[in-house]
Amino acid sequence: MMELSEKEKSSSPPADRLNAGGEWFSRARENVVVSYLARLTRFFRGGSRRVLRKVFLLTLIGAALAAAGINLWAWHHFREAGRLAERQRFALAYVHYAHSLQVWRWSASTHFRAGRTARRAGLYPEAEQHLAECQRLQGDSSLAVALEKLLLRAQSGDLNAVEESLWKYIEKDKPETPLILEALARGYLRMLRSGAALRCLRMLLEREPNHIEALMMRAEINESNNDAHEARQDYRRVLELDPERDDARLHLAKTLLDNNPEEARALFEYLLSRQPDNLDVLLGMAQTQQTLGEPDKARALLETVLAKNPENSKALTKLGTLTLDAGKVAQSESLFRKAIAVDPTNHEAHFSLYRCLAQQPGREEETDAQVARYKRVKADLAQLGEIATKEMTRTPNDPNLHYELGALYLRYGKPDVGVRWLYSALKLEPTHQRSHQALADHFQRRGDKERAEWHRLQLRPSTAKPVPAQP
Repeated sequence: MMELSEKEKSSSPPADRLNAGGEWFSRARENVVVSYLARLTRFFRGGSRRVLRKVFLLTLIGAALAAAGINLWAWHHFREAGRLAERQRFALAYVHYAHSLQVWRWSASTHFRAGRTARRAGLYPEAEQHLAECQRLQGDSSLAVALEKLLLRAQSGDLNAVEESLWKYIEKDKPETPLILEALARGYLRMLRSGAALRCLRMLLEREPNHIEALMMRAEINESNNDAHEARQDYRRVLELDPERDDARLHLAKTLLDNNPEEARALFEYLLSRQPDNLDVLLGMAQTQQTLGEPDKARALLETVLAKNPENSKALTKLGTLTLDAGKVAQSESLFRKAIAVDPTNHEAHFSLYRCLAQQPGREEETDAQVARYKRVKADLAQLGEIATKEMTRTPNDPNLHYELGALYLRYGKPDVGVRWLYSALKLEPTHQRSHQALADHFQRRGDKERAEWHRLQLRPSTAKPVPAQP
């Protein structure tokens, strides 16, 4: 191996110098890395923390603003609900309470207000749900909730269990007396005890002469009893107290159709400007035009009603009358028959069909049969009115009256109401034979053999009768 000369050895760096240089470079590189990491650490410890604090603070502010906005929205609906309830616009008020509960779902007091408002609007399942939630949130049932549950039972027609207790409240003239009288009046009306309802309304109006709902209920009772003069007075008073009550305006217009058709026309025109798609308003306007001798205008409106609802029995009858007056006998007969099929209690259609058949030679037998049907319908409606206005007030717990009502409603194609009255009779007298027989026949016709058989088993051998064969 060739060896280095002395000169070459002297010019070459020694090994320890080479090692020292490498160590220096390594240390320098490490120092750079450490310095970078230190600065990065300081950034995260200093600037980043400030950034994170700002982000957190902004997030917190945003959440607070969002929560405030949501609660402000709920408060708006809560306040609007209270305003509408004060004006006794209960259905609209309940909608606003329901909105506020989307945010305040844990508010027992809001559930209570919503439950009371739903009851007063006739929304019984909703009322029961809110009262149950109020009780759950409170952990027990307060006196206010307990009373409200009694009012719910009374107003929905379950009077026997609560009627006596509520009248004791009234006798003590407690602050809740107006609410109790209102609920009882509605319950009595539901059970067709119009005499008892009028007593409650009289007592309520003595305490609160401007009670809008009491005035409306009294007016509707008088209207159904053909006391149009008294009804009009109450409807006019309601409109003085609340000009926005278009339901009172519509009822008033209907009571004026025969008495003052020109005033009725003005009311219907106003209602049409506000509710152009309301079928009752369109039908009322058509009747007014027919009364005032404007058959073409009336026909156009009736056709509009039937285009929207082809099974409107009243519109079919009125159009049939116009068609018969125009000499189109066959066409009018079809309209009258359809009106009766939709509503078998439409006595005007029954009478109009009789007139139509009487104008056609060779149909004397059909005419006589139709006269008999018309008289039967009139008699049944008179019986219904007698029960509602007199007999139910005198003997409200007579199961035979409840049975008669159930049988009438079943006969005229209103099975839900009929079945409710028949079960009401059985609640008063669980062994009432005619009610069991009627329910057995009804459920057999409906194909509900299990329920039909149960009611048939409740019949004593002497009262049971064969069930008619199914078609």
